[in-house]
Amino acid sequence: MNERYAKQTILPEIGPAGQARLGASSVLCVGAGGLGCASLPYLVGAGVGRVTIIDADVVDRTNLQRQVLFGEASLGQPKAAAAAARLTDLNPMVEIEALEQRFNAGNAEALIRGHDVIVDGSDNYATKYLLADACVKFDRPLVYGSVTGMEAMATVFHARRGPCLRCLFPQAPTGWVPNCAEAGVLGPLVGMTGSLQAAEAVKLLASPDGAMNTLIGRLWIMDIRDTRQQIIAVRKRPDCPVCSQAPSTIELLADDVEVREIGPREAHELPDCRLFDVREPDEYAAGHIPGAISLPLSTLQDGQARIPSGTRCLIYCESGARCRPAAVHFKAAGYREIFSLRGGRKAWQAAA
Repeated sequence: MNERYAKQTILPEIGPAGQARLGASSVLCVGAGGLGCASLPYLVGAGVGRVTIIDADVVDRTNLQRQVLFGEASLGQPKAAAAAARLTDLNPMVEIEALEQRFNAGNAEALIRGHDVIVDGSDNYATKYLLADACVKFDRPLVYGSVTGMEAMATVFHARRGPCLRCLFPQAPTGWVPNCAEAGVLGPLVGMTGSLQAAEAVKLLASPDGAMNTLIGRLWIMDIRDTRQQIIAVRKRPDCPVCSQAPSTIELLADDVEVREIGPREAHELPDCRLFDVREPDEYAAGHIPGAISLPLSTLQDGQARIPSGTRCLIYCESGARCRPAAVHFKAAGYREIFSLRGGRKAWQAAA
């Protein structure tokens, strides 16, 4: 018995057979932010044989409050690579691959088919829904997690054995849905949620016959304000827009909008570029970049906004999270070059 896993292998629910299954298994973690940083050390520490991390972002100082795989020395580094380096030191026996790219419809099939369990560490609804739909299409369990502010939720979606994400929430929210950068988040709650995700993934891998109960069909909800938590049943919907279909008919919508992220200094040097603020009207009224046109994401998504004509634009929000979904509408309006402001208005202010 490997000494590294001794305390885990003596658990009757794991045992040598379960540990061997972990060593022969693979996990894809989509996102190396707060949830990924919390779940990955426990997956690697548990001895999962192969772990792939996909994330296109770089480490920022605002991440350090909750993304505990990183430190000051990681600033500016790609998150996937920085996480992989730390995890390799934690357990060099695990094969770790870092992909410095976005999870999208183009790479979804290869990534999901190539792994046994998928862990959701993403921070936006577009990725969460694409990931959930792809897991249904390619028959993989998805360990889902979400944290905003002081509230968190986690579950396991596996359409072959229970519901999928769209059984619970048929459509992604429209309009402005604040993320951690905009609504704030309590670091320890992120850690709790990511740790729970890791535990669920270990149970799925070590006990594939279902001997250990998982969160399939159950949604864990936590409000850390008063430490109130509950688990509610989630049922498979016979009219679900995704998992009621034959897997071969499920369409993964490609996000083929090319958005180049640039910093404030580069933004100042862009010629003939229209500037758009896609935050909500109250945010725009409270302060905006001089010369910016207000076009809230919510009005773009519900069809109320008319985008002025042009070919090149720079769009920004408070932190950057709303730029990519907004860019889809600018492309449809004929813009050929779309830029987003890295770090949003906060970065612009800091550079002023």
